[in-house]
Amino acid sequence: MLTAQQVPSALARRSCSSALSQLPLEIRTRSALFSVPNSQIASLASQPCSSAFRPRARPPHPGRYQRYQGPTLRAATRTRSSPPPLLRTMADDHSSRSNFNDIRVIHSDFELDVNLDKKIIEGYVKLNVVADRGSPSHLLLDTRDLTIHRVELLSPLQSPTGEGGPIPLKFQLDEPHKVLGSALRVDLPADLVGTLTHGSRLSLGVRFTTSPSSSAVQFLDPAQTAGGRHPYLFTQCQAIHARSLVPCQDSPGAKMTYSAVVRVPQPLTALMSAVPDDELPAGGLPHLADVEPPYPTSLFAFQQKVPIAPYLLALAVGELSSATLGPRTRVWSEPSMVEAGAHEFADTAKFLEAGEAIAGEYLWGRYDLLLLPPSFPYGGMENPCLTFVTPTLLAGDRSLTNVVAHEIAHSWTGNLVTNATWEHFWLNEGFTVFLERKILGRLYGPATFQFHAAQGAVKLAAEVERLGADNPYTRLVPDLSGGVDPDDVFSSIPYEKGFYFLYYLQELVGGADVFDPFLAAYIMAHRHKTLTSADFRNFFGEYFNKVPAAQDVDWNTWFFSPGMPPVTNTYDTSLAQQAYDLAMKWHTCDVMGIGSDGPEGASPADVAGWSSEQMVAFLDKLGQFRAPQPMHRTVTKRLAELYGIYDSNNAEIRYSFFKLAIPAEDDQALSATAAMLRNQGRMKFLRPLYRALHRSKAGRQLAEDTFAEVGMSYHPIARKMVASDLGIKE
Repeated sequence: MLTAQQVPSALARRSCSSALSQLPLEIRTRSALFSVPNSQIASLASQPCSSAFRPRARPPHPGRYQRYQGPTLRAATRTRSSPPPLLRTMADDHSSRSNFNDIRVIHSDFELDVNLDKKIIEGYVKLNVVADRGSPSHLLLDTRDLTIHRVELLSPLQSPTGEGGPIPLKFQLDEPHKVLGSALRVDLPADLVGTLTHGSRLSLGVRFTTSPSSSAVQFLDPAQTAGGRHPYLFTQCQAIHARSLVPCQDSPGAKMTYSAVVRVPQPLTALMSAVPDDELPAGGLPHLADVEPPYPTSLFAFQQKVPIAPYLLALAVGELSSATLGPRTRVWSEPSMVEAGAHEFADTAKFLEAGEAIAGEYLWGRYDLLLLPPSFPYGGMENPCLTFVTPTLLAGDRSLTNVVAHEIAHSWTGNLVTNATWEHFWLNEGFTVFLERKILGRLYGPATFQFHAAQGAVKLAAEVERLGADNPYTRLVPDLSGGVDPDDVFSSIPYEKGFYFLYYLQELVGGADVFDPFLAAYIMAHRHKTLTSADFRNFFGEYFNKVPAAQDVDWNTWFFSPGMPPVTNTYDTSLAQQAYDLAMKWHTCDVMGIGSDGPEGASPADVAGWSSEQMVAFLDKLGQFRAPQPMHRTVTKRLAELYGIYDSNNAEIRYSFFKLAIPAEDDQALSATAAMLRNQGRMKFLRPLYRALHRSKAGRQLAEDTFAEVGMSYHPIARKMVASDLGIKE
């Protein structure tokens, strides 16, 4: 088993210097991973390379996968006798304007005053930075819609005694980019620059104010909350929205620790993605002395001692209560939802223990959940120490808590081991889906793992069909250069194609008994670090260097080819087969879409005892069958009546049914869909349902009217994406 200390020397033995020498200098010295054209990749593939990466002859792996025969495009292919091309392990972040590769923020101390009336946050941040290259003359920070009042040097001070207070620094905000925001350029004193070398440290302070239009922050009026008495605030910084909350190096490659003191109106509570600190600073908010709230306030302090990427910064303020779930876990929410949340998430401690058994020690101290108001745009957000979750998980029967397993899995893959840039997002999400399903399999048996894997393959095929098999954003490693907004290319591809790849690798090297120790070693070797797809490939190659099959992975095709994966994994579908068989019965009862009373003998007994996952599998499979020809509305009405669709509290079941019934122009389903769009803001549901309505002759106007009615209540990220889906300019 490799340790982190063994990795550099191990990778050195795998270097392909002859291939690297063929790259132009500008590619060798900057990020080449995404800018290398196909012709260059093909050229690299023909270069001689270390024999350790040379494929070895082997028979086909028996019974675990088949070559995918469908139409996919290849970024590059290589023969079995050609070595894989060299990929760079360092990557510039196209989504950040900061210079974190030259001078890096390693710790931030925040002072924050939350003004819910003005919908702004007044802030001051002390940045501890370290020079990584040469003698940097300036610091570049990411900002968007921030007002910067002053920047000052805190240490080292230039006077011989180190006295005299902070030194004002010259700064400017660059011209704003519509996606990336404005770089905050801070010029360092010339005489200080001359003394900086690799490892030199200094501290700066920045006084700032957020905008009411901050894309990271949603302010809710009392009427938008469950209690209806107090306003509410929550943040969502992934992918590149931390820069609209605080000035920072907004790249996943720029990890830092942080502390914070937050002042909020009484009687509200503040929570952050950190461990609460019982010791409040005596001075309160000394750098915000100019801010004097005209109402009683409370202070809350936090410490995050594990380095995190800025997208994991999180803040919530509201009327909040909590209930204990276990020695390390509790659930927070508005008081009226605490009991429901405690019931729904009662298994959280079990998920956490299962994750530790697979991935190693949980290093974050607390694992708490915050049940947010309905406008939260995601199922969950893996903010360290405080996972944000949507109230759409409150089914009443704990049937949707696999989302919690997913967010817990992020404690290792994503939060602890992090993609270096958003091009490598699959390293966060593909690994997390893989670990999530490992957790479920450990708790509920191997068949459960296989069931979720099979359902993931169905979702992957549907997503590729929706986006198009030649869409470049169906690549596992897409190109985000040129100011592409990571939100604009968000899909299930990195989740499910990433999982698909990891399952393929697992079966290739000998199954779970062989791959599970590798997974633990991978996490151990890379914890607290960031990495690229090349880093993963190199670590995999070194770990399995004595397994012939592992040397023959077609990395280029997996990383850079759009569409479906180059092989077809096979899964045990025993738990899903009943659902698939029932889907076929409903499909064949109305093949032409002209109407029927449903399959002969259909009754509620068909689904008696089914899990919610099986019900969703049935509806999704039926939707897959009906893609070429929608069902008739008489059939969807009959299905909903027999199986109690409208009586279900399970949002996933209703969502899957609505996707089936909207093309049928089922009037009851259209009305119920609009109600679902009004009552929650989770993008997983919003975007596909709005798109389905907009494609439907009967639903197009309903989609536009519903968005006009409630769009402003959605989170800014969700509102932007739905408007884009509907072709509406904001």
